[in-house]
Amino acid sequence: MTGGRPEVPVAVIGAGPRGLAVLGQLLAALGPGGPWEGTAAAVHLVEPEEAGAGRVWSPHQPAGLLMNTLAGHATAFPDASVRTPGPRLTGPTLLEWSREHHEGGPLEPWEHPGRALMGRYLHWAYGEMLRRAPAGVRVVRHRTRATALARTPDGGLRVTLENGDGPLAVGAVVLATGHTDQREGPGDRELTGFAARHGLVRLPPGYPHEAALDRLEPGAEVLVRGLALNFFDQLTLLTSGRGGRFTQYPDGTPRYLPSGREPRIVAGSGRGVPYLARGQAPGAMPRGHRLRHFTGEHLERLLARGPGGVDFRTEVWPLIAREAGAAWYTTALRLRPGRCRLPENRFLERYAAVPHGSPQWAALLAEAFPDPADRFDPAELDRPLAGVTVPDRDALGEWMRGFLRADLAAARDPEHSPLKAAAAAIAAVKSQVRKLAVAGVLNARGSRDLRWFRAYGAHTASGPPASRIAELLALHEAGVVEFAGAGLTVGTDEAAGRFTGRSATVAGPPIRTRALLDAWLPGPDLATTGSPLLAALLTAGLGRAHRPGGAQPSGALDVDPATGRVYDAAGVAQPDLFACGIPVEGVEWNTAIGARAGAGAALFTQADTIARAALAAACGR
Repeated sequence: MTGGRPEVPVAVIGAGPRGLAVLGQLLAALGPGGPWEGTAAAVHLVEPEEAGAGRVWSPHQPAGLLMNTLAGHATAFPDASVRTPGPRLTGPTLLEWSREHHEGGPLEPWEHPGRALMGRYLHWAYGEMLRRAPAGVRVVRHRTRATALARTPDGGLRVTLENGDGPLAVGAVVLATGHTDQREGPGDRELTGFAARHGLVRLPPGYPHEAALDRLEPGAEVLVRGLALNFFDQLTLLTSGRGGRFTQYPDGTPRYLPSGREPRIVAGSGRGVPYLARGQAPGAMPRGHRLRHFTGEHLERLLARGPGGVDFRTEVWPLIAREAGAAWYTTALRLRPGRCRLPENRFLERYAAVPHGSPQWAALLAEAFPDPADRFDPAELDRPLAGVTVPDRDALGEWMRGFLRADLAAARDPEHSPLKAAAAAIAAVKSQVRKLAVAGVLNARGSRDLRWFRAYGAHTASGPPASRIAELLALHEAGVVEFAGAGLTVGTDEAAGRFTGRSATVAGPPIRTRALLDAWLPGPDLATTGSPLLAALLTAGLGRAHRPGGAQPSGALDVDPATGRVYDAAGVAQPDLFACGIPVEGVEWNTAIGARAGAGAALFTQADTIARAALAAACGR
């Protein structure tokens, strides 16, 4: 109670970037000009890690782990590009904050800063929000986990905390739990049991800075599954994190000087190649892509079809492929005009007019580009090792060196790369795809198709900084990293007491090792969540699994995408319980994407919608 007035209690569970955004908009709504100005309130913030940063952005992780986002794009505060019906709690971007708070000096917009630095910025933003909290509003920090949620006899909500404090009786709850651990499936349990029986090392999927990498001995061969962003973090910790150094040869080629403490890494994945490097010319921000084929007009026509009326594969993917193809050909024709048998403008006009994948489309490409190597091939972009078979890992290494060098050259000069032009187009359509997902217009196959495109888009357009590809090349040439191929399957050899790795890319005997590292972060799945809170939500009937179109569960907690309200077991959207971010991946799409400065970030508009609705529910009790 403040000044004799009863406080309105609200709980925000999870204080990473999304929970932080909700907190900011709660304070804005309770502050000057807000609809609840002058209301006494207690905002309970439940987060076991550093508030603002959460687990992913821990300020205490090693400095060598880099953000996948450019410094010039990162922000914790909404700006003028974010449209909300009321006030916003604004503040500096990461770039602006670094001018006064970064010990290494101001960041450059095109830099990929350390994740720990971003964590320090987010934690500072939390402190700044507390400093600017309106009079009569308390932010109560609970450095623990929430383990259960239940209805009280009077219809309110009760939050149980792991440390025994509370329970918290509140008028509304916002779930912003982010990534949560997943329980091991049967295959993982088998690998863990096998490792225990034979005295082997098996490191399961998870956050790189939390992994027990010290169990991987110097010089020991380690089989690694996964070549995406998590892989590059693990690689950094196992190499330069153990005292190795990256330098350059006189010609500028990257070179790695081992410390002698590195394990010997053999890495593979489904694709067999790492995510493609982000296009980034040295000293410049990347140019954006202007949509020409998947425009707002096309989007509106699809949205008008209503719930379940759109098929992703036949109606959305062709627009994406045409957008990426047009970017590819525009750049290719500018650089190599003689390779096309048709005038440039004539070809691009006809390309825009024919349906992607149709017989007319195939005939046009055959007429214009007799050499298939000059054509944009989305499937090859996704699976470059498809159909490739080599006799041994040495031969695969030679292939990979060529592949990585070409990608690195393209990433460092994206204005002269058809590949990076297509990648920029794929990145640009993601906001359109998200709007389709949120609107619920995709049919029952939509969740599966969205998972496929999320992986496709991540591989082509959301890869590591170019510097990481340069480092991978240097590590391979230093003999620290070898490649296992595509379609990697991991098994066990009981007689030999070894893990095995097989790939159709490489002929010959399987890889056999005493150590296995899974270099990825498990995706969210409500059915296997390790979060006691989310599991208890289902048990209590306060939540249910999302089943798009009555199909198989998507893995998400079911919410109304327009409001964030959680559906209970009976399918009723609860007025006082909300969820956003990772737990609703499947209802929404690509929820791991953070807020981008100056781009009208949906993260902030959603946070404002939820904050206002939560206060309305809590004040109405």
